[in-house]
Amino acid sequence: MAIVKYKNQSGVTYAYESTAQWDPEKKQSRPVRKYLGRVDPETGEIIQTKGKRGRPKKEDTAKPEAASDGSIDYEALYRECSSSLKSAEESITRLEQENKDLQAANRRLNKALFSIYQMAGNCIAD
Repeated sequence: MAIVKYKNQSGVTYAYESTAQWDPEKKQSRPVRKYLGRVDPETGEIIQTKGKRGRPKKEDTAKPEAASDGSIDYEALYRECSSSLKSAEESITRLEQENKDLQAANRRLNKALFSIYQMAGNCIAD
């Protein structure tokens, strides 16, 4: 089993896994290749692809869930959005408080550093 790389005319390199299979009719070994994907030109890693041509289909991830009768349950959607909004607001409040605490600590450290700088300046001047 070996990995074979081929470069086509457009400059894209493709990787294949090549194995040998015995052909009993011709009494010769024949290569059997399996497509692995494209080769990244910068890293040299194999990027797996589906092996199908064309653009992949888009997946609908933002679709609201439908109820059993096919209608959209707006109440559930509202509750879900409200809870995520509430958790985001709590996170923002917590981060704002942390920011205020860090700014106060920064002011204290700056004052301490300034007083050390003044003491060092007085020592050098003496």
